[in-house]
Amino acid sequence: MDIDVMRTAMLNCELFSGLEQNDLGGLMMGARPRSFLDGETIYSKGDEAAGVFALIASGKVEAVAENGFVVTEMSVGEVIGEVGIISGQGKRTVTVKAMGPTELLEWNIKNIQESYPNFVKKLKELAWKRLKNWCE
Repeated sequence: MDIDVMRTAMLNCELFSGLEQNDLGGLMMGARPRSFLDGETIYSKGDEAAGVFALIASGKVEAVAENGFVVTEMSVGEVIGEVGIISGQGKRTVTVKAMGPTELLEWNIKNIQESYPNFVKKLKELAWKRLKNWCE
């Protein structure tokens, strides 16, 4: 994955705002790039989250409920998988599918929580905010 694509996605994400350049670089180097084709499932509802979340670096995804209803569509600079890492069960709450070719930057919270505690705090706040909006 192109480093400029990675950097642009991170800079366009509220979650990464306010981080020092060294921290951005460290997070970028610790990310696992993943690619998906149109229609491929990224995360499935009920699967173990295992502390993994991702940033959409290119492309677009849709979050789909069990009944097939599209809960939301997300694109570059948005985070997916964060709700599953804070839920008590540690499971994915919706199925996420690629809408066309999509590239993600993926992290495991266990690998970054000590080095970036403020980032992890913001990630958890985002997850709670998203849950609250879905419930309203």
